[in-house]
Amino acid sequence: MSDHQHQRPFPPLLPVGFHQTDVSGLQRLCVDYFPGSKTRPELMETVSTIVTLANQTGIPAKLWIAGDFLTQAPSPSHLSVSMVLVESVFRSLSAEQREFFEWFSTEPLKARHRCDNYAIVVDANRDDYDIVMRYWMRQFCTSRAPKRGVAEVLVPTLERS
Repeated sequence: MSDHQHQRPFPPLLPVGFHQTDVSGLQRLCVDYFPGSKTRPELMETVSTIVTLANQTGIPAKLWIAGDFLTQAPSPSHLSVSMVLVESVFRSLSAEQREFFEWFSTEPLKARHRCDNYAIVVDANRDDYDIVMRYWMRQFCTSRAPKRGVAEVLVPTLERS
């Protein structure tokens, strides 16, 4: 086993749960506090690109950002980004929005961008909506030790002048 495998997991940057932020807040939390990191700026560029593309298509979604990027690891190896749409929004996507969603849900970003990407469609009117949300909370927040929080970025983002 390598030394890395014997290391204890790095503490999370956020407590368990979903925490709304924007790209600037994510930059401060995950990059600015780690000035010596080689990987954090690259991972942040991946997040920024996904947010920019989502904003350009105007797709109304939540982006959940998680993985080692949301821990105190000095040079995290990866991140995960999940695009979450409500089913009624999914059904009414324009051709351009649907094309972007399909690309995001099928294009593996791991090899080039060290990003696990997931597309999730939830139906807020279903009886099991809470069960589905608890499932994703477990997947991202409590299935690993230590338990961690997830950054949530809402798109589209209004441009500030």
